[in-house]
Amino acid sequence: MRIALVSSASAAALLLAGAAQAQAPGQTQSRTDQADAAIPTVVVTDESRASTAYSYGAPINSGETTFSAESVRDRAPGSGDGNQLLKLAPTVQFSNDEGMATREGVQDIRPAQISIAGASPLDNQFILDGISVNSRLYNAGNPLAIDEVAGGSPQGAWVDSSLIGKITLLDSNISAEYGGFLGGVVDVETRAPAAVFGVTAYYGMTQTDMASFRMPDSVRRELGDDTPEAPDYEKSRYGFTVDLPVSERLRLIAAYSYSDSDVTYYRNAKYVDRTFGQSSKAENFLLKAEYDIADDLTFDGQINWSPYESTNASPAAINALMYQQGGGLTTKGRLRGRRGDADWSVQLSYADLDSGREAPDVQYSLPSKAKEIDWCTNPNCTTGGLGDIDQNQKDYGLKADWRQPLGGGELKLGLDFARTEVRKNRPQTNHNWQTGVVSSDIVCADPNENPLTCVTGSYVLTRHQVYQAYRSETAVQTYGLWSEYAFDWSGFQVRAGLRYDYETYLENHNIAPRLSVARDLPWWGMTATIGANRYYRQSFLGYAVRENGLQTLQYEREAVDGVWGDTWFQTGDTTATRFSQYDLATPYSDELTAAIQGDLLRGRYRIKGILRDGKDQFSTTAVRENYVNELGQTRSRLVTTPNNDGHSDYRGLSLEWNRDFGRHSLALNTNFSRTQSTNLTFFEESDDLEGAELVYYNGRIVSLFEALSDNQREDFASPIVINADWGSSWMGGRVQTNLNARFRDEFSRVEATGETMTVDGARYAVYGPITYDASIDANLSLQAEIARTQFGTTTLDLRVNNLFDTIRNNNSTSTSQPYQLGRNLWVSLKYKY
Repeated sequence: MRIALVSSASAAALLLAGAAQAQAPGQTQSRTDQADAAIPTVVVTDESRASTAYSYGAPINSGETTFSAESVRDRAPGSGDGNQLLKLAPTVQFSNDEGMATREGVQDIRPAQISIAGASPLDNQFILDGISVNSRLYNAGNPLAIDEVAGGSPQGAWVDSSLIGKITLLDSNISAEYGGFLGGVVDVETRAPAAVFGVTAYYGMTQTDMASFRMPDSVRRELGDDTPEAPDYEKSRYGFTVDLPVSERLRLIAAYSYSDSDVTYYRNAKYVDRTFGQSSKAENFLLKAEYDIADDLTFDGQINWSPYESTNASPAAINALMYQQGGGLTTKGRLRGRRGDADWSVQLSYADLDSGREAPDVQYSLPSKAKEIDWCTNPNCTTGGLGDIDQNQKDYGLKADWRQPLGGGELKLGLDFARTEVRKNRPQTNHNWQTGVVSSDIVCADPNENPLTCVTGSYVLTRHQVYQAYRSETAVQTYGLWSEYAFDWSGFQVRAGLRYDYETYLENHNIAPRLSVARDLPWWGMTATIGANRYYRQSFLGYAVRENGLQTLQYEREAVDGVWGDTWFQTGDTTATRFSQYDLATPYSDELTAAIQGDLLRGRYRIKGILRDGKDQFSTTAVRENYVNELGQTRSRLVTTPNNDGHSDYRGLSLEWNRDFGRHSLALNTNFSRTQSTNLTFFEESDDLEGAELVYYNGRIVSLFEALSDNQREDFASPIVINADWGSSWMGGRVQTNLNARFRDEFSRVEATGETMTVDGARYAVYGPITYDASIDANLSLQAEIARTQFGTTTLDLRVNNLFDTIRNNNSTSTSQPYQLGRNLWVSLKYKY
């Protein structure tokens, strides 16, 4: 029914758009038309052009790519995720698992995670209206783990694409103005207040009936007739914006956007009540002002609140729903002025980012053989949750810069100061009860004992894990100074910069030189650029907050004279994390880059090569130590310490060509790359050859580390990517279309083949090359005006994702959630006055 409605609406849009054009300006009017002419009308000119996909930076900024507000409007998906626009950039990689229709993936409405120029998704710098919004605690952990939360993201705050005025991507040759990253910078600016009054509003939705679900043939064969149900979901998105010019000097903009998703989940087949629902919700509240204090002095300030909420639960439990928080508040005030030939600005900012959870604080694993357990047939049936975790980050920032002509060039100076306060705590001790014994002879010593832990004549739980309450806080100050001088030297455009950063957490003095040199060549308007740069990342503060908590104690009990009572004895202590008394260097990356820009076939091209070597990157080492517990017993535990043994390297070559012609725009690009890294997260262990896992590879028994050493990184590292984008304007600008496609070539990886080999009586997993198939992801957008009057314009907006209904990950082997999202449709109505 919904598909039929959408098809009818699409046809109506085109017909109405054509009908609206049938009466051209200048034709003879009827008496009624003449009466209507007294009402002010909107004059339409047939000069509309398609928006350009993106634009290049100046040759001296060879790593800069800019997406305009018009490009965002025409190309962002119906979900409002602005990060998806970065698929058009050849140096940005997305996860290989994107497109998997896991229920968690369908439910999630946060921005997609990205890798820039070979770095981990955790190593980028995200800036929102001049405010750094990086999470200093996020580590991409399991959201169902006892000490992790699902509301986190590398981006601590974000905005809906409808509020974006510009996105600037910096992937290489980056100015000394920017610090705190190893990959790249994504600088998002929200819309500026307009000089005229205006209102925009929109509503959009998608649901299961507007999507197809695909499954790889190999998975379908393995499942046979036992095929699980496809995800059942519904998503909606709406918002409005008001531009209010209060006076010639004061301009305001107020905006609100909302998006949500509701997904039906199915518990493990052993649970009687299988169906349950989960949801996610994201909001944006934006208030922004610009005030011209004088002709050479302007104040701009804003408040952006972007709370994110989601629920999640294990499919093998009941009464286990967890509520996750994310997003947060950002606010700033900035003065921009001019003094003589110099431009200056001073900005104060504050960000408050939340990523905690609320959940039931006790979990029980109950034996299904007990007569009281009639809701599950698993050997062990789980009820309850993992308890609350509060996790928060506050950032206080000061930025200032000064720019002025000097000696035939331009000098730029700047300073950054930030104070970051992070907090993570478990407000109360949580419990996990396990290991049930079922017998009619069970006798509970305490008749008032929790009926879920001991029932006379039925069962008793004999193991008790205690997750101790804790509170961990830390604060770090960051100081940054940078300078840059751009000048012309014998026909060479030179930008020489230097950045100094110091953090009170690692207490390292980091000096990062930046150099870019460009030269106009005498052939076909060509300009060549070379660059040599060093980048340092921000400190990961998750190490600090884990220092003072995360203690888990394990107890067991036995019956005394046939009676089960409070006779517990400690059997374990998994206080595994020790991050104090270490001396860590700051991870850094050295980069060499070369680029050529010029004119070709009436368009512009850019060829860019990037070589990066990442050093001193964080990983961990785990060793076992003996200790004496609180009962005087000698036990062992795993102690984890961070180190700088991680490393990475990236080699990339990208080719780009863009052209606007008539009412069309075309963009083509490709990227060839090789990415190797030891880890994607901060808690992955470095290789320990003494205790390394041994596997069978190439006819030999080798360590798993050696077998995998020639691999590209497992994710976010497709060796060949090809992008194409075609934008068009039709019928005098009343219809806008965009078609874009991303091709990812096949590649091979060394990994487990699923076979084993016995050598000298020992069995080893066999490792060998596995080929991953190529994939293509095409998307279509269509915007058609269905009504245009003096009261505004109404537009029908259709976004078709995965237009060709392809299986984007044909090598997936998941049988529990085997579906992938095929062709799916977003439908929206937009109004603009």
